[in-house]
Amino acid sequence: MTLEEAAEAAESRQSAPRQESAAVWETASLGRFAQAMHLMDHYLHRDKARREAAFDVARCRGLDAEEGRAPPAQLGARPSSGRRMDPVKHAAVLLQDTSLPFHEVAAITGLDIYQVVGLKLKLRAA
Repeated sequence: MTLEEAAEAAESRQSAPRQESAAVWETASLGRFAQAMHLMDHYLHRDKARREAAFDVARCRGLDAEEGRAPPAQLGARPSSGRRMDPVKHAAVLLQDTSLPFHEVAAITGLDIYQVVGLKLKLRAA
């Protein structure tokens, strides 16, 4: 065997295990990824089952009964008061006595900005 043949044989021995080790590494990393995904799916299914069990227990206790449930509170709904001023009169007082901008008067009274501007024009003519 010549020196060149020995060098070629050594190169072929070194390159073959590297290719195999890369393939093994890819397979192992894909296997770990698949295992992690399976574990995540397992946690997800377990949490869903626990949630459903809690709902079943709550339904058995009657917590989800529609008869006794109070209607949900309206967002932004204010309790009515006999002392509350009419919005148009309130806007008129605010426009006459203060120097608030129109959009603030509209926000305070709940009127449209066009109604507030029209009221200001009507008050000016009077």
